[in-house]
Amino acid sequence: MTINLIYIVLGLSLLVFGADRLVAGASKLAASFNVPSVLIGLTIVSFGTSAPELTVSIQSAVTGQGSLAFANVLGSNTFNILFILGVSALIAPLVVSQELVKRDIPMLVIASFIVTALVWDGWLSQLDAALLCLLLLFYVVYLFTQGRALSNKNNEPTPSQQPNRWRERAVSMLLFIVGLGLLILGAKLMVDNAVQLARALAVDEVMIGLTIIAIGTSLPEVVTSIMASIKGHADIAVGNVIGSNLFNSLGVLGVTGLISATPLEVTSRMLRIDISVMIVATILCTPLLISGLMLSRKEGGILFIGYVAYFVYTLI
Repeated sequence: MTINLIYIVLGLSLLVFGADRLVAGASKLAASFNVPSVLIGLTIVSFGTSAPELTVSIQSAVTGQGSLAFANVLGSNTFNILFILGVSALIAPLVVSQELVKRDIPMLVIASFIVTALVWDGWLSQLDAALLCLLLLFYVVYLFTQGRALSNKNNEPTPSQQPNRWRERAVSMLLFIVGLGLLILGAKLMVDNAVQLARALAVDEVMIGLTIIAIGTSLPEVVTSIMASIKGHADIAVGNVIGSNLFNSLGVLGVTGLISATPLEVTSRMLRIDISVMIVATILCTPLLISGLMLSRKEGGILFIGYVAYFVYTLI
């Protein structure tokens, strides 16, 4: 059991470091091809911080642990909304842009309800997964269109005009590949040993996915949002959580469901409790962020206490 814990911690470390390298490589590579910086922030960074969830969920699905894959996404989304936003607001009140409130938060609420409707029969089929991927594609195209318009409006310099751009692209590609490799290795270590640990402790694997694995795969979001809050970048702190949850709901579940040889199982407990908690948490954050376009310390405390209560209830 001790060796399992050591490997889980090692896997987590590889996931966090790998995600950091993947984001760095992808961001620099995209910038070298004149992809607007605003689009990089809205898509690549959010995808990068969700990369641990993606790799862990895929690893779970291909090894026949479909319910663990779905539990990871549910637990991660709930952790992001309640814990990360809560702690970030406790550090400093989060002032949110109107664009985020009008566009991304409603999209997250809609995506959460769509996922709930698709899995209400207890399964996420490949057809369901394809629909989620299609919705993500539409969303990214929409962001790309907006990002291009904003880039042209602000007359951003084109990074591709810098010298030695091909060398920079090669280095960026290497960073991306190294990051991806570390993510895959870390995911395998985490999933294999988390399942073994759950069996050794006679604990349901879904409970491990909703708590330990979900929190572990959300570490990049934790670091990104809390550091952004400390530095006074509220939009980054909130946008990272909203963007990551969107990618989890549409991208992670979509890609995992398509790759899995069998439909992903959604247990009755997840349908009765965990999906409901995720939906309530997502809806709850909407009026909190809209009211004065700010998440206060008091509201952050409410979110934080909400997650602690959910975590304790899950483990009981």
